[in-house]
Amino acid sequence: MYGCLSVSGALRVILVPLTSHNVLDFIDNLSIRVKEVLSSAGVDAEVITWPDVIKPTMRCFNWERVQYHAACVIENIRSVFQVIGLVGKYYIVGVGYLDGFEHGLNFVFGEADPKDMIAVVFTKRLKPEFYGERADYNLYFERLLKEVVHELGHLLGLEHCVSEKCVMRFSNSIIEVDEKDPLFCNQCKSTLRDKVTPARSRGSSSL
Repeated sequence: MYGCLSVSGALRVILVPLTSHNVLDFIDNLSIRVKEVLSSAGVDAEVITWPDVIKPTMRCFNWERVQYHAACVIENIRSVFQVIGLVGKYYIVGVGYLDGFEHGLNFVFGEADPKDMIAVVFTKRLKPEFYGERADYNLYFERLLKEVVHELGHLLGLEHCVSEKCVMRFSNSIIEVDEKDPLFCNQCKSTLRDKVTPARSRGSSSL
């Protein structure tokens, strides 16, 4: 994990827009809030926004389901950032106004690959309009924040949590997303600090 620390010892996170629509208007504020959530858990982080939209390849799109395969999207992100030389140096979370699935599931809000330190969040089902409700900027943003922090938690080594309000609680519906907070519970905070601190003690590296 130490390769993804800055000279100052902070975790390095990149938020990558996968679509411009319903993402670019939110992503800069999202990076600020993600940093705040990590800070509230005792974890110092540098959270930056990737300047370009990295659109998933259409080979990840399932025409029968009209959804994107989550594992394929993660692999597409990995291939792009492998060329740049950033895989393993940053925690990378792709965010797109897309509908995602994984085999055996009707849909997923997101998916994480801790090995490559890459995750994806699909935001289409986070929009109130998806459920026939009126548009709500604040509600959409809060849901977006929760899911990005949730997947980032997985990248940092956290499992699903049984605490009802913890951001690491598994959400099988938008109702369950709304029920939880965008913050880690005390147990997950402690676990997170235990996982991050040993990496800092081994040293850090920069690009």
